[in-house]
Amino acid sequence: MDQTQFLTLAKLGAVAALGLAAVGSALGCGTAGMAAIGAWKKAYLKGKNALFTLLIFVGAPIAQTIYGMLLMMFILNKSQTAPGNWAAYLGVGIFGGIGMMASAWYVGKSAADACNALGETGKGLVNYLMVLGVGETVALFVMVFSMMLVS
Repeated sequence: MDQTQFLTLAKLGAVAALGLAAVGSALGCGTAGMAAIGAWKKAYLKGKNALFTLLIFVGAPIAQTIYGMLLMMFILNKSQTAPGNWAAYLGVGIFGGIGMMASAWYVGKSAADACNALGETGKGLVNYLMVLGVGETVALFVMVFSMMLVS
């Protein structure tokens, strides 16, 4: 293979990191969004005010897209100086992206449950946010360890 093919495969890994993380964010935000809409509907039916704070839960999974972008930029920068490591860049992009995707998806599922719980009780916001933070930490670890692997 020549230099161009090495760079192309490295770029494939970079875009996989971003794309897969974004898929997870979309799934997570969509899941949490549906739960927020359901909680708001229940509040309106009971004549109660809808909790605007549910939007915090809806947006929680979006951070993984940013982590995917950071990993993408890291891979692109590294591939310019050492394109021969294309297999590492490709693998880190794909598997790092999958890790961030799973994190975002399940943070969204947890956020959906938080929407339901907070919508019904009006209590527990901080507890629910802490749970989401633990799921978020998985994506941070994946990003940092992936970067370490190709350093």
